[in-house]
Amino acid sequence: MAAALLALLAADLSGMSKAETERIWLPFAMWLLPACALLPRPRLWLTAQTVLALALNHLLITGW
Repeated sequence: MAAALLALLAADLSGMSKAETERIWLPFAMWLLPACALLPRPRLWLTAQTVLALALNHLLITGW
C-alpha cells in the first residue's frame, strides 16, 4: 500500500495527472479502500475530507 501511495504522490507532483484527471487515478483506486481501512480513526478522516471539500467548493471560484 505504501508503494501505491508513493506512486500517487509521484504522479501528482510530476504534473502527470493534469490532463488525465479521471483515468490516471483508476489503477490506484483499488488500493484506496484497503489503505483507508488501516486508518486509526476513519470517521475523523471522513469528517476532515468533507470539511475540506466543502471549504474548497465555497472559497474557490472554479470553472466547473
